[in-house]
Amino acid sequence: MYDGHLTLHILGGSSGLEEALHGAAAPERLYCAWARFDSPAEEGWAACDVLVVDLPDGMALDAVARTPEDVELVICAGQEELAALPRDRRYADLWVRPVPAFLPAMRMETLLHAFKERHDGALAQNCLDTAINSIPDLVWFKDVRGAHEKVNDAFCRAVGKTKEDIQGRGHYYIWDMKPDEYAAGEYVCLESEEEVMQRRATCLFDEKVLSKHGLRRFKTYKSPIFDKKGNIIGTMGVGRDVTDFENITAELEILLRSMPFGILIEGTEGQIIKANDKVLEYFGLEKDEVEGRPYDQWKQEYLAGAAPDGEEMLVSRESGGGAKYFRFCEDMIYDVFENPVGRLCTVRDVTVEWNLRERLVISSDTDFLTGLYNRRCFYRYIHENRDAQRTSMIYLDLDRFKSVNDVYGHRAGDDALVLAAQTLQKSFREGFITRLGGDEFLITLLGPVELETLEVRTEQLLRRMRAAFEKDPRFHALSASAGIAQSDDPEEKIDALIQRADAALYAAKQQGRNRLCL
Repeated sequence: MYDGHLTLHILGGSSGLEEALHGAAAPERLYCAWARFDSPAEEGWAACDVLVVDLPDGMALDAVARTPEDVELVICAGQEELAALPRDRRYADLWVRPVPAFLPAMRMETLLHAFKERHDGALAQNCLDTAINSIPDLVWFKDVRGAHEKVNDAFCRAVGKTKEDIQGRGHYYIWDMKPDEYAAGEYVCLESEEEVMQRRATCLFDEKVLSKHGLRRFKTYKSPIFDKKGNIIGTMGVGRDVTDFENITAELEILLRSMPFGILIEGTEGQIIKANDKVLEYFGLEKDEVEGRPYDQWKQEYLAGAAPDGEEMLVSRESGGGAKYFRFCEDMIYDVFENPVGRLCTVRDVTVEWNLRERLVISSDTDFLTGLYNRRCFYRYIHENRDAQRTSMIYLDLDRFKSVNDVYGHRAGDDALVLAAQTLQKSFREGFITRLGGDEFLITLLGPVELETLEVRTEQLLRRMRAAFEKDPRFHALSASAGIAQSDDPEEKIDALIQRADAALYAAKQQGRNRLCL
């Protein structure tokens, strides 16, 4: 079983008790973390799985009252105090003072083994539930009387009942049948379970069941369940509905049609012997255009340009509705002698998840309101692209922006920021434009840009910004100020360069706004 982890705290007690408890041998793969607290005044003493309370008389009751219900308690106290403990909660163990020196380690070992057994039991139950609910076939467990003890999700779907409704009920109730109806039919479910218990071995049956969906045929494996003494206590069954399967070819056809992704099967001669409807849908083909063709030829034509993506391959194709993305994977098919007899190719349409991933990348790199790059993306861009290039920065913010929010509301402020962002993008299409926050923006240019040119273009930007704002009555008071900084030193920290641009912006503000400073 998986490892178990247990947090144990000692509240009060002597160093001798702590040493004795630490000496308790834990079961294999159970890892214990011990901590000792002198009194309930210390924080964190109740944050554990097991709490050993060894406080002076009169204090244990208070500790019990303050301990969460899910913490297992070991109380060390006198007879009278133990008798006064609340009866409405469970205790892992009670030790009567004076406690013999050998007792703590011995009793703690017993508790640790009990915890490990419960831990393993719960894990085993969880593993069983996970396993059977992952199986698309019907799975059930019955007692010797034929009452259902456990079923999987597929079973519930088949009978149209919940697990709570099924538990403890018999065959007739679950399948909505009357005993005389069962006797008049060709059903063998109950008889087959009797045979399994008599033979004490797993058996395979073909069974008919009259369900809500009509008469269904199942291929069913049934096995006896034994207790530790070898006595049969029930049966377990796995049933596959093969009503529509007349032969192996039909079974394969139905399986392929039911798959939510494309499947191609290559035969021993290298030809495609089977293609399901999803493949035809994905690539806009007819069945006779695929089946019978050489598999490698088809793959070269329709999966050309595929890029590795983990253990699979990703291919994009243009269609009338735009780009489509497919993920495909190949597996060899082997016969019973482990000889390769073909290949199985699965093709999944991942357009939705691919586009979602692209949107998430864009969303994580851009400002939601303006669509400009955000601060995190800016630093990554600088790290990946700056190298030894000249770095030019224009630090810009809006003049009197707060007045727009105060007079017209934050919705108007948002409109002003969007308008500013659009003007920035039109004026510096080649720049990396970032919204740093609020009404502050940063234009970054890498490469040989002259300072004089930068100054002229920034002046033009400020005029365009003012003209754009004047077209909206709400923004008549708005303009923009800018600070420019430039560096040819690749060793200068980018934050230092930003600070220089910010200082220039501040100077522009001090000089009356709607202007720039270098």
